[in-house]
Amino acid sequence: MNQSTPTKKKRKLSVPELPAHITVDILSRLPVKTLLHSQLVCKHWLSLTSPNPPFARLHLSKSPIALLIRPARPDCRQLRLIDLHLQTLPNSHPKHAQLKLSPNLHFPLLGQRVVNSCNGLLCLYDQSDPVFVCNPVLGEYISIPLSQHMGRYDHTTSAFGFSPKTKKYKVLQLFLKFVSYESETYEAEAEIYTLGEGPWRSLGRVPFHPDSQSFYASLSGARDWFNQSFYASLNGAFHWLTFDRASPDFIRCFDFDSERFRVVCEPPEFGTHKKEFPNRTSLGVLRDSLSICDFSSPVCVEIWIMKDYGIKESWTKEFVIGNGICKRGQLDKCEPVMILESGEILMLVNKNALVEYNPKLGSFKNLNIYGIKSEFYAAGHIPSFVPLPDVATGERLTKNCLRPKMSALTRLEIALQKIVDSCCESSSRALPVVPTME
Repeated sequence: MNQSTPTKKKRKLSVPELPAHITVDILSRLPVKTLLHSQLVCKHWLSLTSPNPPFARLHLSKSPIALLIRPARPDCRQLRLIDLHLQTLPNSHPKHAQLKLSPNLHFPLLGQRVVNSCNGLLCLYDQSDPVFVCNPVLGEYISIPLSQHMGRYDHTTSAFGFSPKTKKYKVLQLFLKFVSYESETYEAEAEIYTLGEGPWRSLGRVPFHPDSQSFYASLSGARDWFNQSFYASLNGAFHWLTFDRASPDFIRCFDFDSERFRVVCEPPEFGTHKKEFPNRTSLGVLRDSLSICDFSSPVCVEIWIMKDYGIKESWTKEFVIGNGICKRGQLDKCEPVMILESGEILMLVNKNALVEYNPKLGSFKNLNIYGIKSEFYAAGHIPSFVPLPDVATGERLTKNCLRPKMSALTRLEIALQKIVDSCCESSSRALPVVPTME
């Protein structure tokens, strides 16, 4: 009588038994909200991801641009970080793609204005408060001491950036003093602070000021005179538009490498006539290139992209969007936020709607932002797990203990197990090799 040989059951490989470098590679590809949840699954995953500067830098290199939403209402301070990939998944609720960032938990209560975003860090500032630099994902922030110039000038503004040469983060403060109402002249001085080095260093008198038009508009009672989105940061410099008719310049910038102000050439078709529409043009960054959106025409929106930075002739009218993005009334305002992987352009319209424009089809569709019922601003932001002490050695750090909720852990484990099973079954396929984090 023949006895059948019992078949050996295939042993399923569990997540903790994977080689460390494969586990690290999988975890480094997770969205920020899912990665925060994964740190609660087991101590092994927590040790691989936090605190671990090499892993943080690896995750930052793979982290896609998320959408940072800040309400326009001054009494509403909560920020929202939206994973656009999760936002567009079928059968996925929009709230699952959001990470809520709350004051006194993810960032300081003071500092009413988000100045700009740089490599996963946010700069917050208000006229009467210190400058704060924070990593909202980790709940860390540092407070930069007040400048001696504070209170001696009529208007103060700040900017935050990164020097590619020195690998240092810097905060720029500019002080504007009114000289003459009639001639609209002013004096401006600047100081700069290098994180981890300090103190404030004087740059002396400066040729121009990024917020001067806003200053004069506030004196005359005008509102929303200038583009209130984040400054356009690119190539170690932040850029802004000037609408001073007495100057031929249209785009100005501050270079954090050289610590100097300079002029950037505008598209050849632009002239002083464009300065007649100060609230109908916006400056931004699309596809890692400087861009200008001109919505002064009642029939179309034009988007220009500078494909070779600093070269005037490289400005190209990349997109002409016909009537249909909105009602195109007198007060309509359109600002490109980013170009998605699909090629669609995500645009903020009238500070109350996000619209995806498909250039191939010439079609539009609204992007539903869960829980937002008032006007808001939107900008791209790359979430980061890089701890502030790594980039600001010696600064006084405040850190909040952030613990994500236990919800969605089951879905997380199931999703990751599917990834592991897929890797095991595809034995003929070479797995990516990532250095083991030690």
